[in-house]
Amino acid sequence: MSILFTRRSAPEPQAGIERIERFLAAASERTHAQKAAEAFADRLPSLTSTERQQLVSLYMRERLAEAERRRKQVAQQAAAHSIRERLRVRCIKIGLLLGLFSASLTLWLIVGILM
Repeated sequence: MSILFTRRSAPEPQAGIERIERFLAAASERTHAQKAAEAFADRLPSLTSTERQQLVSLYMRERLAEAERRRKQVAQQAAAHSIRERLRVRCIKIGLLLGLFSASLTLWLIVGILM
């Protein structure tokens, strides 16, 4: 049995790559958060094992939450930049069209006066 991919059902390579990149970034952040939390807990030798586990867990949650806030902020900034860029391009196009219209109207008036 052969599977035919239509244009609509074919997976987008870029979307897959971005999904893998997000997964790897999240895994890396979890690893860094775990190491940082354990390093912090190691500086407090008087903790019981339960307290240490709770501290590591809390520290990791806070660090991962902060990383998520930063990721969202960067995504919002990128979206805002994209919108500003599209508006800038649109304004340039409108300016060019108005300039061409003005030049055409001026030329039409000059030709009309000369005739």
